[in-house]
Amino acid sequence: MRGVVTLAIALSLPEAMPGRDLILVASFAVILVTVLGQGTTIGPLIHWINPDHADEQNAHHLSEPQAWARLEAAQLAAVLPLAHGPDGSVIHPRLLEQYTYRASMTEAYQSETAYPSDVRAAHYDVVLAAVAAARVELLRLHRTGLIHDELLSVLEHDLDLQEIAATHGKG
Repeated sequence: MRGVVTLAIALSLPEAMPGRDLILVASFAVILVTVLGQGTTIGPLIHWINPDHADEQNAHHLSEPQAWARLEAAQLAAVLPLAHGPDGSVIHPRLLEQYTYRASMTEAYQSETAYPSDVRAAHYDVVLAAVAAARVELLRLHRTGLIHDELLSVLEHDLDLQEIAATHGKG
């Protein structure tokens, strides 16, 4: 793109301008050197850098599923003592169930290099369908006068957050 602009500027100079021919020759030379020089050296440069070797250098980094498995395990460890009351009874069974499930699922996939995209997409498609159904019901409730404008705004915001999270998670 810069070569085209350089050439356009050089050609737009008045013919009577002193040194115009030199500017045209110089711009052609610069374009030729950059196109041919960079174009012919990029292959050997990539071969010399050896990007396949970069994977070996990054072998000490965790994959996304491995990192999520550790994060979910840490979250479960934080929830476990807080989910039980002083007498040992479970006071937050749904949270305990949710974080236990998430930890077990991420642990099951931690040996993968990435989460299966078809499983992830199908999961978030269901979430997005649920959000869409909730929006339809929310608008019906508002139109029939069963909820006021302020509650509509609060609930729409919550649905927006769910939709953003699902859209981002789907990729």
